[in-house]
Amino acid sequence: MDDHRSRMKPTAAFGAVFGPLLCLAIHLAPLPVGLAPEGKSALAVLSLCIIWWLFSPVALPVTSLMGLALLPALGAMPTAEALALFGNPSVFFVIGVFLVAAVMHRTGLSMRITLLGLRRASRSEDILCFGVLGLSWGLCSIVVSHAVAAIMLPIVLQLIQALDLGPRSRTARRLLLSMAWGTVAGSNLTLLSSARATLALDLYGNWRENAGLDADPIGFIAYASGAAPVSLCSMLAAGLVLRLVFPPEGIDIAPAVQRLNERTRELGNMQRREWLTLGVVLGMVVAMITAGPDWLGVVALIVSCTLFLLQVLRWEDAERYVNWGVALMYGGAIAVGGALDRTGATTWLAEVLLPDVMGPWTTVAMIMILAAALTEVVSNAAVIAVILPISLPLAVQAGLDPHLLVFLVPISAGFAFILPTSTPAMAMVFGTGYLRVRHTMIGGIVTIVSWIALLVMAAVVWPLLGLEIPSGVAP
Repeated sequence: MDDHRSRMKPTAAFGAVFGPLLCLAIHLAPLPVGLAPEGKSALAVLSLCIIWWLFSPVALPVTSLMGLALLPALGAMPTAEALALFGNPSVFFVIGVFLVAAVMHRTGLSMRITLLGLRRASRSEDILCFGVLGLSWGLCSIVVSHAVAAIMLPIVLQLIQALDLGPRSRTARRLLLSMAWGTVAGSNLTLLSSARATLALDLYGNWRENAGLDADPIGFIAYASGAAPVSLCSMLAAGLVLRLVFPPEGIDIAPAVQRLNERTRELGNMQRREWLTLGVVLGMVVAMITAGPDWLGVVALIVSCTLFLLQVLRWEDAERYVNWGVALMYGGAIAVGGALDRTGATTWLAEVLLPDVMGPWTTVAMIMILAAALTEVVSNAAVIAVILPISLPLAVQAGLDPHLLVFLVPISAGFAFILPTSTPAMAMVFGTGYLRVRHTMIGGIVTIVSWIALLVMAAVVWPLLGLEIPSGVAP
């Protein structure tokens, strides 16, 4: 039998050992002034999760489950309370969204929408690349971004093959990055685009409840109104950067058009199950808009069960297409974040780590940079689980509206344009062999433009939504 430990990378092996040692050291250390014993235990659990999320000695869901188990084991909170946090409505919202993405993939509806859009965009090399970018971005409004990447990649690879593009082709690289960066930018569109925003909303809701605040929860329309303009700016910046760095090669795109037409003919006419799926998905979007933020998880589950009832989705399909590990990872992350808040560890950290002289805009910039930097190497769920609980009391300390953090942290954690470790979409395109990190370093430009757009939104547009950064300190 092969010994898995012998195949573990040195960095992973380091994390496997250092994480528990750091956790134990914090747990056994003298109690700092102003921190409760339960808070110190929660910080010990957080330290292990950070190290394991960073060095990946085990799968990300396993790290979250370990964090969940250690919360009662180290005395951070009772077992029933920790497990109750795991069974959060946001976890079931994530499950429902992934089931909807699975049925759109299985029925071929998402493929049909993709082919229809690309056929209309196949007029020139530039339009084709912008079409891939825009379609990848737009599909994320109703389909989770990871699923969009999985749908788009085979089509893009077939286009590259039909155009006979070699591994050094600028157009091939531009097409692949258009797909990847389109889904990265699109992951910030709505609550359906990724699970990041849902996780942030839940952590914020827990913090608001514990802090005794009566602020209204953030709903589907409110979040999309704040996030979608930033997402659009990111997509447009990505298209401009790719056009400048990978200019057209003068390729005849007729073979690509022919291939798209062939794929469309293979699908045939729209089937009954596709119409049913389309109707259910549109109904879900309307229900999420009208039902209110507290009902998002319920709506997602009802829609998912309806798809099974209509027999357009089978349980075997759910097992095949849904990444159940994501639900486990988010459940554990919510539990760890909730423990940090309920034990007072987040407030203590904010007071210790951040000087009183920091102004609102300095605080905003620091949070954005930290989230965007960490998301290149750590799961964005882990980034939110670590940064948001600490940032919320920090926002209050800096005179910020804590609502802002529900937008700033998940959006900044979505600026993952460079490394293959940042998102599944980036990992997919790196796996094709057409790209190296030097080709994606230009993603830093896209990130900077996205930061600027986010700051403009925070300063100009968000106040119209009731969110405002105090003007005592200039940006």
